[in-house]
Amino acid sequence: MNNHMKSQSIEIKPFTKHHIPEIVSGFEAHLWPKPIETFETYWREQEKSERLIWLAYYDNLFAGYITIKFESYYKPFHDKNIPEIMDLNVLPPFRNNGIGSTLLDHAENEAFKKSNIIGLGVGLYKDYGSAQKIYVKRGYVPDGLGVTYNYLPVMPGTNVCLDDDLILWFIKRRPID
Repeated sequence: MNNHMKSQSIEIKPFTKHHIPEIVSGFEAHLWPKPIETFETYWREQEKSERLIWLAYYDNLFAGYITIKFESYYKPFHDKNIPEIMDLNVLPPFRNNGIGSTLLDHAENEAFKKSNIIGLGVGLYKDYGSAQKIYVKRGYVPDGLGVTYNYLPVMPGTNVCLDDDLILWFIKRRPID
């Protein structure tokens, strides 16, 4: 299947409160539980213009989502008003169909309306390997401040747990037209 065919099958929709059960059950069906509270929080944040969320559908089936948090919990982004692309997830059977890239295109375009720099964080273990590769290919570079654990800098010699809270932060500058 060529890329043109793939992109015709992907539809991006804005998130509404009514999507929450579909998202939760979609992840449960793939043994990747996501708490309903996460998406209820996302809804409240979207209502207050603190976050934007988009859903991806592939051949009319829910396939994943992405969010932008306008006030990052990561202090260096927060202090510089750098929007954070956060929580990009594509369900396993839909991967390698251009869905993640399509979601990123959408989120980046929106984030660049508010800032010349956008950021994101990525985990350091194998499960994040695909994300690490796609971000580098798309022009993201480390912010140069090292890794954080629970949003706090990890100092040399510190022992931390290698889990979802150990993050390397990346930035991308708006492409010059």
